[in-house]
Amino acid sequence: MAEETEGKRRGLVKRQQVNEAELAEVEELARACDAYEDLHLLLSVEQMRERTENAYNDFLYYEDDRLVGAMALSEYGHEKRESSPMVHPAYRRRGIGSALLNAAREEARRRGIEGLVLVCERFSRSGNAFLQAVGARYDFSEHHMALVDFKERGNFLEQLQLLRATPADVDVIAHITAVSFGDAEERIKPHIAQDLLAPNRQYYIAKLGEEPVGSFNLYVTDESVGIYAFGVPPQYRRRGFGRQMLELIIKQIQAESRKRITLEVETTNTAAIALYESTGFRPVTTYGYYDLDV
Repeated sequence: MAEETEGKRRGLVKRQQVNEAELAEVEELARACDAYEDLHLLLSVEQMRERTENAYNDFLYYEDDRLVGAMALSEYGHEKRESSPMVHPAYRRRGIGSALLNAAREEARRRGIEGLVLVCERFSRSGNAFLQAVGARYDFSEHHMALVDFKERGNFLEQLQLLRATPADVDVIAHITAVSFGDAEERIKPHIAQDLLAPNRQYYIAKLGEEPVGSFNLYVTDESVGIYAFGVPPQYRRRGFGRQMLELIIKQIQAESRKRITLEVETTNTAAIALYESTGFRPVTTYGYYDLDV
């Protein structure tokens, strides 16, 4: 744990809630790491700011009162939790990353979490070396894409309605998400119910008449709007519904703000990638997801 020496913080700090001064330190650390290898680290300051769990999910490491390492566990998932640890380039090879990871693993074991999912940018030499050193196992990769040049087709034969979801729609959204992505409906329902109450999340259902044919959610920050869990059940695919849903939400977002619009898609999902590229999205970077037992 951290020690106080002449008013200076040193060592590991665990937090249930991170204050604004600490969040500013995390943002500065992320900028330093990004600049060193020209990266786009996935650690979310918004996630740390909006904690709802009464648990230790955030781990900070200090040297001489300077934040030099950080690791934050996601709040979603009982069996596994995602995280993107980072260490300042000038303080690497000192065991700081291992100290953060060991603290997170200890906390996960204490709470019955079975494993961690470590997220690392494909182009991070130091990050990939760390994953190899700790024995993390590669699972899959996702492209992070941003809208560069919106290409609208319009003139769809079957017109959809795009409706903002409420907590009463949790069963519909859970079913669409489960059949679209192969998840277990009962496992994802509690997380969707929690997200529906979050102020920075917006869920939408697309309907053809009264029939739900797709859903997705938005994660809204000060700078960007991310589109997540964009799902169309198999029986409604190849009818242009995905394209129509995407165009409708892009136009809505652009009418309300000038925020950057982003999404993530698995690198093997060629059909979805083709849809997003044809709408004007372009890859920014690629993240790998690695499993690690606790």
